[in-house]
Amino acid sequence: MSEATSVRRHLIDELRDLLDAEQQLTRALPKFAEAAATPPLKQAFQKHLKETERQLDRLNQALAALGEAPRAKKCVGMRGLLAEGNQMVGSSPKGALRDAIMISGAQKVEHYEMAAYGTARTYAEVLGRADVARLLDDSLQEEKAADQKLTEIAGEAVNERAAEEFHKQGAGILDQSAKWVGSTVGAAARTVQRAAGAVSLREVDVSKMRDAASATADTVTETAQAVVKRGRRLTKQATRSARALAADVLPSQKPTRARRASKARGSKPGRKK
Repeated sequence: MSEATSVRRHLIDELRDLLDAEQQLTRALPKFAEAAATPPLKQAFQKHLKETERQLDRLNQALAALGEAPRAKKCVGMRGLLAEGNQMVGSSPKGALRDAIMISGAQKVEHYEMAAYGTARTYAEVLGRADVARLLDDSLQEEKAADQKLTEIAGEAVNERAAEEFHKQGAGILDQSAKWVGSTVGAAARTVQRAAGAVSLREVDVSKMRDAASATADTVTETAQAVVKRGRRLTKQATRSARALAADVLPSQKPTRARRASKARGSKPGRKK
């Protein structure tokens, strides 16, 4: 008898946890439907909202059949899943890629509910409450069907377009990187050429450096590294030549070793006789 009472208590806790989870979903699903760009996905969220409302009614019926008040218990698990989903959706622009992210989050929710409804149904069967078990099994089958529908939508209408969006974004980033490297290389080449001319170094072949800057995106990194290395080498040469020129034209500010030694001897005190 004590074991049945313990299972019954656990069943009540599960039902109240599910009650709060479904209430949270009734607030979240309209937002997901509005954010969806793929029509079948939008329709799936709208349909599941109606199913969720029916599931709330079944939970209230199950609690009433067990002689318990339909009082919800805070469902921390559902709150975490929805918070994660909202964060991921909010960080992505509207399109197929965001739809794929929403499907991923929605299926996490479905699997969470499938586990909860399956456990509660089993407890009801153990307690001999076939009426409660039937109510919970109806909701469990709806959750399974919703999960399967999301899988179909992902495979038929979302995943390929999401991959295309991803590749387009990647190609755009590489193109921008190539242009940036090209403009940076051109500016660096002009600067190095001016520095080389100022100290009579050999001229830099700017056309070759520009050709390097127009390399494909696959060699952007190598091009940039080569340019930086070349610029550093020419800068060092320019610095050495500038120092040599300054030494020839300007008077030295530092005393030579001989002058230092002579000065030291002249300032040395004489010996006492």
